[in-house]
Amino acid sequence: MSIFNLIRAAFAEKKGAVTVDWVVLTAAVVILSIGAISALDTGIGQMIDSINEQLTYSKVLEAAEEAQEEAATE
Repeated sequence: MSIFNLIRAAFAEKKGAVTVDWVVLTAAVVILSIGAISALDTGIGQMIDSINEQLTYSKVLEAAEEAQEEAATE
């Protein structure tokens, strides 16, 4: 039995129609998910870069030194 005969048989049965509906629905969810991820990717990347800049080692050391100076003046 060829693949085309199997596909025709699947479309002819009600079970096959339900399977096709689920495949189409699943494909739509996957496509929408990929679209959402690509739309959010730029914003998330910029946010991560900003957080990374704020948490660099030198900035943490500067903040620690400032905190020590403030504690010493109190």
